[in-house]
Amino acid sequence: MKKSLVKGMVIFAMLVWMATNVVAITSGHTGTSVKPATFPPVHADTFFDGQSISLVTAPEVIPADKKIAGAVVPHHLLAGELIEEIFALLKRENPSTLIVVGPNHDNAGEEALTSAWGWQTPYGVVEADQNLIERLSQVYPLQIDDEACGKEHALGNIMPYIEYYLPQAKVVPIMLHHDLSLEEANTLGNLIAQEAGEGTVLVASVDFSHYLTRQEAEEKDKETLEIIQKGNLGHLFSLGNDHLDSPASLGVLFRTMKNWGITDFTVLKNTNSGEILKNDRIETTSYFTMVFTK
Repeated sequence: MKKSLVKGMVIFAMLVWMATNVVAITSGHTGTSVKPATFPPVHADTFFDGQSISLVTAPEVIPADKKIAGAVVPHHLLAGELIEEIFALLKRENPSTLIVVGPNHDNAGEEALTSAWGWQTPYGVVEADQNLIERLSQVYPLQIDDEACGKEHALGNIMPYIEYYLPQAKVVPIMLHHDLSLEEANTLGNLIAQEAGEGTVLVASVDFSHYLTRQEAEEKDKETLEIIQKGNLGHLFSLGNDHLDSPASLGVLFRTMKNWGITDFTVLKNTNSGEILKNDRIETTSYFTMVFTK
């Protein structure tokens, strides 16, 4: 009798959990599909308007004998076309895993956070690469914090593009504190290069200058690009939000690429919100897209 009662309570609890999460996930997106038997649970798509994506043709910028190993994309959705161009390029290569590293805007929790949950989007669920997350967590103090990661738009804004262009890809989301040191970024980059397998691409989700005039933004971007091109990461890590929002994310990207024998990168686009909106009187955010090929 007791066993039957316990079994009944467990089944009831599971049904309540499933009903609660499906309602929470699908609210606000009519027709959003939820993959069956999704476990662990998924982050709701709270950041994104699904009408924003339309299939774009990848720019002819990558030689046929080259493959993308790393990239820089914005996370400000005003620059959605720039984000799309990168994922349209990646669609040709069909990577199995994307490591998405970006800023922890709230500086919440530990210095490096991740989540093993999937990510709900208007196009389906982006699944986490739980095996790679576990391996990285065993060799680096990468703390699982599902709540903090679910609130971070540097991660959440990118997920719909991944599901739209690369529906078979899994993700490893990583968010980094503003004060993560260059040494810590190098260590994480070394370990990513060591643990990530073939078919893995590292994407740094980074916005650049903030709250400046259009002309000031262009000047700051020139300074930032010169520092990056010289490989002066120590200088890069001294920069503030008037240059970029996550030196740590770029530090991890550059270190990983160096370990993979890639030292050169190509800048595809550099613009800002003032230029996109044709408005010189607003406070701007600026954007770069870059690719590292092998």
